[in-house]
Amino acid sequence: MKSKYIYPIISIINILCGTGLLFGVFTSPEELLSPYFKGEISDELIFFAQGIVDVTAVHQIGVGLFIFILWILKLGNDSNKKVFLAYSVFGGTILLVALFNHLFMGGGPPIPILILIISATLLSLYGSEKATD
Repeated sequence: MKSKYIYPIISIINILCGTGLLFGVFTSPEELLSPYFKGEISDELIFFAQGIVDVTAVHQIGVGLFIFILWILKLGNDSNKKVFLAYSVFGGTILLVALFNHLFMGGGPPIPILILIISATLLSLYGSEKATD
């Protein structure tokens, strides 16, 4: 697959993850938090969760924009493969944290977000080996 297709796909996935999290935490925070907390969800808990999730969401959007800028720079094939490998490590660490949270903390990212993160990580791993100009 050509690098010029991998970059925008990964970029869009990250921006979708970030905007999805922002949308969820600010439009229906009770629904987003209810699978992870038993009992009443107080305003303080919502405010606390929004403060954490918005930082994570903006981080995802920032990574998406960063990947988009790298796409615009039109790097050489060797550099593209290194960028994709670095993103694979980044995505892998996110997936390890998600697995830890699922196994030991009783939660993790929402399923659509998890699918997007897995997709971007696998695509970048593929790109680190097979990308062409």
